[in-house]
Amino acid sequence: MILFGTLGQIDHPTLTIVHGFTDPMVDQVGDIGNTLGKGVSLVLLSLGLGAIGIWLGADRWKSAGLYTLLAHGLSGLLTQILKHSLGRPRPRIMDTTPWEIRPSFESGLDSFPSGHTSGSFSVATVLAVYFPKGRVLWFGLASFIAICRVIKGSHFPTDVLGGLLLGVASGLVFVYARDQWKEAIAQAFVHGLPWLVTVFGLLWILVPHPGIELEPNLSLLIGLALIMVGLGLRLWWIREASYANPAMPVHMPTWPRLLMGLGLAASTGSFIVVGVGALAGMVWWLEIEFKPLPQIKIRKNFVRGIHPICRETALGFAILLIALLTFLIRSHLLIF
Repeated sequence: MILFGTLGQIDHPTLTIVHGFTDPMVDQVGDIGNTLGKGVSLVLLSLGLGAIGIWLGADRWKSAGLYTLLAHGLSGLLTQILKHSLGRPRPRIMDTTPWEIRPSFESGLDSFPSGHTSGSFSVATVLAVYFPKGRVLWFGLASFIAICRVIKGSHFPTDVLGGLLLGVASGLVFVYARDQWKEAIAQAFVHGLPWLVTVFGLLWILVPHPGIELEPNLSLLIGLALIMVGLGLRLWWIREASYANPAMPVHMPTWPRLLMGLGLAASTGSFIVVGVGALAGMVWWLEIEFKPLPQIKIRKNFVRGIHPICRETALGFAILLIALLTFLIRSHLLIF
């Protein structure tokens, strides 16, 4: 709710910037995303998966085809109900048509939520379960489609956020048994919140608006301090755990990562972003810290060929780079 409320403040400024783009390449990229996210494209993908499954006799492919089709259908049904119940004007007519929340079947009064986004994320969620090695690709493509809906001026950022949440929930309904729905949806929101807050924070600083409370240099200093403290504590615990009994599972505290996330939020200089980030981080930390199996075995020092210290260091430096990029954007040193 906080995300929707605050993101709504940059709906119009975002579209003002987007409509100022005159590069034809931007329009071409947007057209590609719109084509990929069309209902026909997603249905053809589901039918293709099912056909491959029948041809190969592979149950996984057949199930993926069936459940992507069903998840897409459910997300489409829910999306249309919300669209025509709320009657939000599309960006192209928002300036001339006030938003009065009411049922409507008029053309253009169907902006929230984004149908392309909900459909693509529902399909991506199912594919991520049946083909987990490609989950970055599936969600990456769904995110690309969502961004293209904003680039083309077809939806507001809040429309895309609503479609994302609706699509993920629709996908989870069909890939988990009924008695696991509650846990699955809770897990999806818990693990998705940090990413949503990160995207929200970046949008918050990219779009001109009033509300940046801290001076850039001060916010960067606070952010870097929190990130370095969190990274240092995390590396220290990993190092200490490597000297423990290799046969015993070791509990690895996750709250230092929460400090790193708060540091990134602090670099935006906005108390709103810090507050939203803190709430999401606390939800994530409580779920991770107190779930039944919060332990790992450090004796497996190399996972996928990368040492845990190297992985954590790479994560920390990536967060540091994003914080520095945020500082450059806010200081108007980086020109797009």
